[in-house]
Amino acid sequence: MSYKINSLIASDKEVASYEKRLSICLASNGFSFSISTIHDELLAFGEVECNTAAPMSELIADIKGIMAEAHIQPFGLKEKELVIYSQQFVWVPQHLYDEKKQREYLEALCTIATGCSVNVDYNDAIKAYMVFSADNNIVSAFKIAVPGLKVRCQHSKMANPTLLESSDMKSVLFMNIRFGMTDFAVFCNKKLQISNTFSCANWDETLYHALNLTKQFHLEDATMLTAVCGDVDRERFASLRNYFPNVALYTGRQLALTVPEMQHIPTYRHALILS
Repeated sequence: MSYKINSLIASDKEVASYEKRLSICLASNGFSFSISTIHDELLAFGEVECNTAAPMSELIADIKGIMAEAHIQPFGLKEKELVIYSQQFVWVPQHLYDEKKQREYLEALCTIATGCSVNVDYNDAIKAYMVFSADNNIVSAFKIAVPGLKVRCQHSKMANPTLLESSDMKSVLFMNIRFGMTDFAVFCNKKLQISNTFSCANWDETLYHALNLTKQFHLEDATMLTAVCGDVDRERFASLRNYFPNVALYTGRQLALTVPEMQHIPTYRHALILS
């Protein structure tokens, strides 16, 4: 066994498999996961350390071992998704999308990294396809271990109906802060204006990109909502409030907690698997 389950909170509530959703999000040293119901109840949450760069056979064995130890039966679930952080991606509007040109869409913008495959995720909220690259070894291992798994990019998860709808009354700047990176999305008038990822060597660079986007899209600080999730602490949150008056932690969908211990889950750090 080459993995470690750092945290696992689970309910013993009995729910039919076809009413459950499994969401997995990769991290630099493993992944986190949640199980929720179609009725928006959170049934389980966990964080796992494992070597995602291991040979495929070892990674498949680890994933299956984790699923078994966490008492997760992936077969028959309503939805199963794997959220991958990609730096090579492009949105293609539904009316312009051609399945035969998936690779061409991406190659027009960048050189696809060696060992990466081209993946596609349709986002119904904005009626567009997200075409992105992802490590083929990781994707294949998860798909074999969890059959029927849908692979998604972080930016497709960030373009969610809740934030789109809220941008009808005021613009929204959405930030997903990660180690050395920050994912941004801007919503105005129920439309996605931009989604991009920037390398940020320090917090000042994150602030620079946030302020530059507000200037680029003429966002009004007084009325704009700044939603933030990921690797944000009190100091960073306070720093954002110095520049953006209306700042809020984004925690994903409002899920009903089925055990008291779930109150201690830092949901804003795991918003992409709870949204």
